[in-house]
Amino acid sequence: MKTCAACNVQFHDGVQCGSCKKHLDFGCANISESGWRKLGSARMAQWKCPMCRSSSPAVSTPEPTSLDTILGEIRDMKRQLLNLPALVEDIRAIRDELAGLKISCERAGGRLDEFESRLTEVEEKVSKVDNLHETVNRLQTDLSSTKFLQSSNEQRSRLNNVEIKGVPVKKDENLFSIFEAIGKRINYNCPKSQVNYISRVPIFNSNEKLIIVSFLNRYVKEDFVAAARANKDLSTSDIGFQGSSQRVYVNDHLSIEYKKLLSKVKLTAKDKQYEYVWVKHSKIHVLKNKYSKVIIIRKDSDLNKLI
Repeated sequence: MKTCAACNVQFHDGVQCGSCKKHLDFGCANISESGWRKLGSARMAQWKCPMCRSSSPAVSTPEPTSLDTILGEIRDMKRQLLNLPALVEDIRAIRDELAGLKISCERAGGRLDEFESRLTEVEEKVSKVDNLHETVNRLQTDLSSTKFLQSSNEQRSRLNNVEIKGVPVKKDENLFSIFEAIGKRINYNCPKSQVNYISRVPIFNSNEKLIIVSFLNRYVKEDFVAAARANKDLSTSDIGFQGSSQRVYVNDHLSIEYKKLLSKVKLTAKDKQYEYVWVKHSKIHVLKNKYSKVIIIRKDSDLNKLI
């Protein structure tokens, strides 16, 4: 049993102020039991009683939003919106009936009052639904921001990496030897001491495997990529592979999300007649022509810059 700090009445279940730590029953706290349960443990700990809210200035402190919290709140909002179609139909039916009642209001004044009351209740529910829509929109915005931050961090972790595509897999292959052969062909000598690691990485839905080279120094990595791109006809025959020759590509190591974004950028650039799309420093660059300004694309919404 706890004693309410406001009315001194004992109660079994209630709330606790996160500021003064006093216990209050739901009535004195001006919050319903269901509303209190929906706050969650983090927001319960920060909840303030009416006295603390009135005695201290409101400070808006943005809470760190986790992806799981946002997704959970969106699911809750969607569950609360399931009855929206039926609610809209109720409004339409009530308004139709109300229009007929107004014609014979002298004979059906009592029913008119009843339906006006029902309409008021429904309109209040619609107002709550509108608020829920605003909340869902805000959560979707927070979710987009969180996804962008995660995608940026994932790509940032690859800044020192190079992706080599087109080199066939051979049994007992020496990836350092292949790397050195490419360096010799593009006239860029990079010692092993500048390499953090080198490994094969499978490609989704393909038997082919990429070679990923992680450099210790980002500037060495950028110079290696620049030298490889200057040699536009690099092929497997140039690095000691026998048989049919195929192109070898050396590019920045992009995350899956950035590769998807790059594909969208190329399609949009082609549709909008932009001449150049390239990746430098793990950023997607677009140029309409040699006289225009370079545009950097970081997320889907940046595609609107291509006009």
